[in-house]
Amino acid sequence: MNEAYDPPQDILSSKSIVLMDVPKGISVEERLKLADELQAFFAKVGVDAAAYFQINSFSSVSGMQEQIPDFILKRDIKNLIFLTVLNQEDDFILGMGPFNGKHNFYDKGASFWLRRTTDLETVFSELTTRLKTDAFPKENLLLSNSAEFFEPTVSGFKQAYVTLPKDFEGKKIAIPRIDINPFAEPNPQALSIAALTSANMFKKELSDRSHSYETLATKDSVLYQIISVENKTDADLRRTRVDYVLHYIEADAQNVYTFLPFEKREENKTGVLVKFFLRDTRTNIAFLGSNWDAKEDWNEALNSFIAQINSMRGK
Repeated sequence: MNEAYDPPQDILSSKSIVLMDVPKGISVEERLKLADELQAFFAKVGVDAAAYFQINSFSSVSGMQEQIPDFILKRDIKNLIFLTVLNQEDDFILGMGPFNGKHNFYDKGASFWLRRTTDLETVFSELTTRLKTDAFPKENLLLSNSAEFFEPTVSGFKQAYVTLPKDFEGKKIAIPRIDINPFAEPNPQALSIAALTSANMFKKELSDRSHSYETLATKDSVLYQIISVENKTDADLRRTRVDYVLHYIEADAQNVYTFLPFEKREENKTGVLVKFFLRDTRTNIAFLGSNWDAKEDWNEALNSFIAQINSMRGK
């Protein structure tokens, strides 16, 4: 993106959408408090921040389409605001620019007003001065002081079973290809802490995961096949004789528990969890396995779930 001298001229006469990323370890309560502080400032100056999203929510479920809910897009949102908290005490990046109305939020080369600061109050003071000029017509009134968070819309599954398919003979499991360079094009992850502070490390982790998939597909090419599932419907997958898709969710533990119902499990984790599952391309039913094997480590979660599949196959 390019850097603009001023915030968007219609920032006080239109609705905006907000992306936030905070460091791992910050509690939900702390994140909400920070968002409410941001929202209180916006309401004070007349910025209508209509919806908040967490950046990491847009990469939480692999191989399943995630997008901004339609009812949000119908609110005629014109601008994008993002806040990346590199350090909760003294390192923040705040940006304002045009929202493109698409799942990637902004276009390549779009102009954004950007500030990196050790104190948000300093940026708030500057913005207040800038937005008081006649260049920013103020039409937004009666704004809420509380930030309203939303989750992405996930094209999920019909229902989940605590089991696996009984027969894998002659079947094919598609493994969604991992994009090992997620910051090459505009997307929410490009505004994340990982992108701004340790992009090479994050890309290496994705490369390692991709290698694990390649190893699995090479060892058992009869059952597994790596494919690009982006923009493919289940009908498209069935035409290529794909019976199941291997997905995983990687998110805060509570989101994993909510997304994947599973009776008689302990829900005592508070950090990030990874859980793999299979989805049937004919029935859109998810198979979670008979054991709840969510792990904190991605490779451990993959190996555990593949072990369940091998056990079902008698291997």
